[in-house]
Amino acid sequence: MLLSVIIPAYNCKDTLSAAVFSVAENFKDTEIIIIDDGSADETPSVIDDLKSIYSCIVTKRIQNSGPAKARNEGLKLAQGAFVMFIDSDDTFEKNTFKTVSEALTPDTDLLIFGFRQNFLGRAEDKIYSSGSPFTTDEYYKNNLLNQVWNKAYKREFILRNNIFFRDYRYGEDRIFNAEVLRHSPVVKAIPDVLYNYNIDKSVSLISGYIPEKFDACKEINRYFSQLCEDKSTADYMFLKNIVSCMTVLFADNCKLSVKEKKAVIKRIISDEDVKNAMESKQDSTANEIIRKIIKTENVNINYLFAFSVAFIQKHFLPVFLKFRK
Repeated sequence: MLLSVIIPAYNCKDTLSAAVFSVAENFKDTEIIIIDDGSADETPSVIDDLKSIYSCIVTKRIQNSGPAKARNEGLKLAQGAFVMFIDSDDTFEKNTFKTVSEALTPDTDLLIFGFRQNFLGRAEDKIYSSGSPFTTDEYYKNNLLNQVWNKAYKREFILRNNIFFRDYRYGEDRIFNAEVLRHSPVVKAIPDVLYNYNIDKSVSLISGYIPEKFDACKEINRYFSQLCEDKSTADYMFLKNIVSCMTVLFADNCKLSVKEKKAVIKRIISDEDVKNAMESKQDSTANEIIRKIIKTENVNINYLFAFSVAFIQKHFLPVFLKFRK
């Protein structure tokens, strides 16, 4: 068997079938592993219906633990020579598995391909393509190493190096990829845009508030600071993460008071890793302004900045996307 495709499934009764169809209808030399992460809706019934249609589906139900645990369970069950991932609300393009199977060679440890970020119901779709020769710096800076679903991993390489997903609610994909790269894989990249990363129009780009997010971002930065040849690359990506850590304070689910939010911001901008990253000048005017704002270490200025960015993201998405690098 060539491919194992792992799907973490949690309360996804409306989208899971499309994700599965995008695999099962387009490639036969594969198994589809669905890990039901303790769904409380009709997802188990949907999975049963899908199993009755496709014999290639393998399932397991676990107590709700998050996507990292679900993917690790999928890796334990996988039998394919290569492993791929898909989220339950996304889809692969029709030609994905033919293209991937033709690109894979016996010495390939990691295959990277492009993806399309679909803002459903909007006109701001964005393509991330992996056409140029692989370097960690370029691919990290161009948002191609943040995910696991635009890749195929040799299963033997993953097992031999004991690589697994860390139990984080944020950034576990990037840390998994960093662990892969740390073991010097043979990497192949193709320009084909094969994955549809779907973002519902009713959902804000501002992800939910996660108290541990800044600590996860620091760990991600420690990994990529060692992997990138140019320090400014890791510093640029850390800058983006720092901004995200501050803007999520204004997510709908964040119940912190203004005083508590300012305390979080103070902790972020006074952190030694952040101070070190802010020494690298940025290559765009907008990012250089952001760097200088953070570098002031003024809590009130940074609070106002984060609030403003969050407001623009929520209410003026096209403007935000235009200026986001």
